[in-house]
Amino acid sequence: MQYPLYRNITILVILFGLGALLSACAIAEAAEDQIKQVWQTSAHADVESVAFTRWNDNDPAVIPETCARCHSNTGYHDFLGLDGATPGQVDQPVPVGETLECETCHNDITKNKHTSVMPSGIEITGLGKENVCIDCHQGRQSTVSVNEVTAGLDEDEVNEELSFLNIHNNAAGATQHGTEAKGGYEYEGQEYSGLYTHATGFETCIACHNQHTLKIDARQCNACHVEAVDIANFKNIRVSRVDYDGDGDNTEGVKNEIETMRERLLLAIRLYAVKTKGLDNIVYEDRNPYFFDEEGEPYSTWTPRLLRAAYNYQYVVKGIGGYAHNSKYTIQLLHDSLNDLGAKTSAMTRPRTN
Repeated sequence: MQYPLYRNITILVILFGLGALLSACAIAEAAEDQIKQVWQTSAHADVESVAFTRWNDNDPAVIPETCARCHSNTGYHDFLGLDGATPGQVDQPVPVGETLECETCHNDITKNKHTSVMPSGIEITGLGKENVCIDCHQGRQSTVSVNEVTAGLDEDEVNEELSFLNIHNNAAGATQHGTEAKGGYEYEGQEYSGLYTHATGFETCIACHNQHTLKIDARQCNACHVEAVDIANFKNIRVSRVDYDGDGDNTEGVKNEIETMRERLLLAIRLYAVKTKGLDNIVYEDRNPYFFDEEGEPYSTWTPRLLRAAYNYQYVVKGIGGYAHNSKYTIQLLHDSLNDLGAKTSAMTRPRTN
């Protein structure tokens, strides 16, 4: 049976289109499989990580509401309101055994979400896809919470009701937004830098960090920073010749400037404790609750002045990428904490605000 030419052409077009569609689907599926594979190598999918197992021996073995938002897929969905519950809060604990999954970040709510509320209560707006990163990488305390517990108290008098406020985790999102988030403790009367936009094309979390592997491709940085031949050399990057820490070296990386100031702040904290009536000697250790007395017990003789400085010290310690996320804000916090404790800062330089 003979078919008109146009009909034969139509059939060929349909077959070709179907083939192209199937090919596109196969490519998309392969790409998705590859993303899933690299995701499984990331810290967000590490089922054996302390971030997902620390509650395994609890009775019952559940992740509490205060932690589930960032330590489980179900908890974050509860926070978003995907389960029909009130958005912005987690209503119930989550059984252990979960990590973060594809749908944690890719769902009907996050695709239209462009804000994140910080622990200070300030809502950061105008965000892109990085809003889901900032929902968790924002810490758990702020200028506001520190002021709430120290309000009306004598600056240098021990108060038994005071206890250390732990920022908890790398508050990278809060640090990048600086005073717009108020993640560090900001001293009254001082101005602080806001959002650090870095450079065109590198303004967000996922512009620098691969959103699936979480890694940074040093080659992107090396285009502008010749020191950044690999991640290990990021510590050598600086974009200013200002000697912030006052040690006479304005060629070292800004990370080293911050580390010097951080070390001096810990010394100032310990000297303040020695010189102030009623205070025990204070020791810092990399374990919760971080500040201890000489007997190894959680530190308990806090004054408001000491608590604020210790909070900023811990904020910078936990902010392992603070030198890249917002070095000005980080240095301002250290400088003002040193100054408030009476340490000599005349040789140091406080960065100007943005």
